[in-house]
Amino acid sequence: MQSGTGIERLWTVLDLVKWGTDYFTGKDVDSPRLTIELMLCNVLSCGRVQLYSTFERPLSKAELATLRSFVQRRVAGEPLQYITGEGPFFGHVFHVTPSVLIPRPETELIADHALRYCRGHRDTRALDIGTGSGCIAISVAVHAADSQWTAVDVSQAAADVARGNAERLGVADRVEVRVMDFLTELPEGQFDIVTMNPPYIPVAEIDAVDPVVRDFEPRGALTDGADGLTFHRRLAEVLAGAPFLTERGMVLVEVMAGQADVVEAIYGSIGGKTTVVADLAGIPRMVTWQPS
Repeated sequence: MQSGTGIERLWTVLDLVKWGTDYFTGKDVDSPRLTIELMLCNVLSCGRVQLYSTFERPLSKAELATLRSFVQRRVAGEPLQYITGEGPFFGHVFHVTPSVLIPRPETELIADHALRYCRGHRDTRALDIGTGSGCIAISVAVHAADSQWTAVDVSQAAADVARGNAERLGVADRVEVRVMDFLTELPEGQFDIVTMNPPYIPVAEIDAVDPVVRDFEPRGALTDGADGLTFHRRLAEVLAGAPFLTERGMVLVEVMAGQADVVEAIYGSIGGKTTVVADLAGIPRMVTWQPS
């Protein structure tokens, strides 16, 4: 982002899109053009359509300084979503920080099935375990106006992010965020639907994870420090004990690629009905459980 002559020059949006695309390509950054465009959108507080209509707009010194820091952070490996502070999920934009997992497209599978359930059952009472940014609970609550959600996370910082997202998207009155360790505590009452995207990476495999994920996203949201099945065993134990799920209820849990069979067996061991659902790539990504 230098002129090469020592003379300060004006950089337009189009200049920076071209420069950033080439620079990120040379640094092996994924989706180089999209990356620089999203950075520019964040710096200029505009959408991509507006960005395209202002290609000749020059950036100020302050805007260039911000963009330069974004570029340096991305080349150092930091995920774009943490740099810009936002990530898309289920048609909405969620605020994210390094305290929460970055929302991923495969997790939309849970939100989609939860929304279908809520649309088929009135006044659903729902629980989201390990809510992180709140993306599952909040996304469904936005589209299912009569659903009431309890969203729990062991992290106070994550809970703060989720509360902020619930407020921004207008569902704070129907998404109650609580700080709670699901492994030792339980929310009161019964639920019609339970969703969970747990820390499922076995600790023995964490070093092999993409460094962009391993080195920047919260470790406690990636691995349980054991075999990746701790939360599934805990939830199955809870379901097998005192009434936690209503008779019409359903459980939707995300699983790691290659993990579906063993997770299905965990829930199948307590009876009821289990199913495995694949994502758009054909990878078994979700296990569902119903009492019967």
